[in-house]
Amino acid sequence: MIRYLIKNNLKLMSRSITNILLLVIMPLILIALLSSAFNDMMKKYEDKTEINAGYRIEGDSVSAEMIDVFKESAAKEGFILREYPSGDPKELVKNEDIDGFVIFKDDTYTIYQSGDAKEEGKLLEYAIGSFCETAASATMEPNKSVAESSVELRVEHPDYMKAIDSKDYYGIIEIVYFGWCAIVCGAGIFMSEKKYRIRKKFQVSNLSETKLYLGKFIPMLLAVSIGTFVSSLLSIVLFGVHWGNPLLSMLIILFSVAAATALGLMVYAIFDNIVITIIGVFMVVWFAGFFGGSFETYMFSAHPMTLKVLSPIYHINRSLVELSCMGHSDYVASAIIYSSVIIIGCSLVAILAGTIRKRGKA
Repeated sequence: MIRYLIKNNLKLMSRSITNILLLVIMPLILIALLSSAFNDMMKKYEDKTEINAGYRIEGDSVSAEMIDVFKESAAKEGFILREYPSGDPKELVKNEDIDGFVIFKDDTYTIYQSGDAKEEGKLLEYAIGSFCETAASATMEPNKSVAESSVELRVEHPDYMKAIDSKDYYGIIEIVYFGWCAIVCGAGIFMSEKKYRIRKKFQVSNLSETKLYLGKFIPMLLAVSIGTFVSSLLSIVLFGVHWGNPLLSMLIILFSVAAATALGLMVYAIFDNIVITIIGVFMVVWFAGFFGGSFETYMFSAHPMTLKVLSPIYHINRSLVELSCMGHSDYVASAIIYSSVIIIGCSLVAILAGTIRKRGKA
């Protein structure tokens, strides 16, 4: 009997094929718009291959030999130093293509940093400090040249979030976001139930509420999953979106769509009104997407981390984005677990609400 329900509900959904097509087309439109709009912004956060800095010598504390050795060693580490004999340092940093400026004067040095290149300025400050220590060491040992002096550096390689292209980012998270609007695809089922009083017939049958629930959940999951996967394939063909670890990414999306389906069915089981259900689900999904990075990239958003981790969309987005740019993610487990909790919890509430309503009308 449950196979008949699934087949019949799939037919009802196919009559509203436009709703399914929206899940395919709308993400692609937003991917095109948002990836183009935020392309330049996200490029600002890509790793620089070089750090450009200016310098000036005032006094006799730093010799030409020291500067030549420093410039040679700094170039190996990605620092390009250019001398500016004149000009206001602040104006040079502002108008020239440099990330910072240093003035060597007597036994001190002054560093000017660009407000748009704070991290580069910190690296420059560290490099200048190391250089001055080396120069001071060479000065204390007259028979030892600057080239022979050395400073032991502790090198660490901490984990960090690699830069991701705007097309890859929005090409992933917009598909996830619209997948959470799965309830729209079930509108055909709910409207037909109301129009033809199908529920009245089920109430006098011996079908359990669990079977009735699965009769809606499974076809909705199939329809939304197919639409989401088609949209994902089109994102690759049209925009070149890179999905890291396709099988694992598909699994995460499948759990995400299942959680969205269960959420929509729960809200409908409680209110028994498709309009209220769509409005309610859209509000929940919008807030979850707002804190989860669906509109503003979660890497650069100012939302507190406590709010981000409350959003299931954040865990799903982050796991998929990190799989795309790094090939691995610590959020894969939390994304699947979070989705599983929603699937189980919402399904139980939906079945309970349906049972209570059925007994109330018996």
